[in-house]
Amino acid sequence: MEGELGSGARIAIALIVVGVIIGIVFVILGFTRGATNQGVGTVQNAMDQMQTSTFDDYDQQIISGTQVLSAIKLFEGRPIGIIVITTLSGNDLTQKYGVNYGARFEDTSSSTQADRPNTIKLPVVLSPNAKGILSKETGKAFYTENLAVDTSGSMSFNMDILKTKKSGTAEFIRPTAKFLGELIKDTSGTITGICFTQQ
Repeated sequence: MEGELGSGARIAIALIVVGVIIGIVFVILGFTRGATNQGVGTVQNAMDQMQTSTFDDYDQQIISGTQVLSAIKLFEGRPIGIIVITTLSGNDLTQKYGVNYGARFEDTSSSTQADRPNTIKLPVVLSPNAKGILSKETGKAFYTENLAVDTSGSMSFNMDILKTKKSGTAEFIRPTAKFLGELIKDTSGTITGICFTQQ
């Protein structure tokens, strides 16, 4: 009997030891999971800050025409639209128009002032055959416009930048000219582009 009781005690002790080891493994996995989640959150915050800092170079900054051309190339193929307004495209707001490079914005040419009260409206050439309106609420430091998406969910892009280098055209971006950069955000507050206005 003593042998049977001793072997039963050994089995019980072995089960307790296995249970403790399993418990320790679960505790270690819990700590690791928490540390991993915290690390992922930290990396995500750093990525968000890095993406936002890309736009800090342009937001409410006076930059050169060379930097505008660099921005057009930097954001090429990304869901970011670039609007460029030169002095040759008109001198007052009613005649001035911008050209949309990169990702295209929605065609809002049919919207009226009643659709968007308290806004400054700026005509934009979205493509050779389409115009739109870029709007900025009074008192805001950014424009509000959504990127255009077709029925299949794809975006279209305008990377025809040849005229930006052809002197004498309204699209010409003189490398030494000064431009004011202003962000463009969609209705959810996500940055969708930059508007450069020649000063």
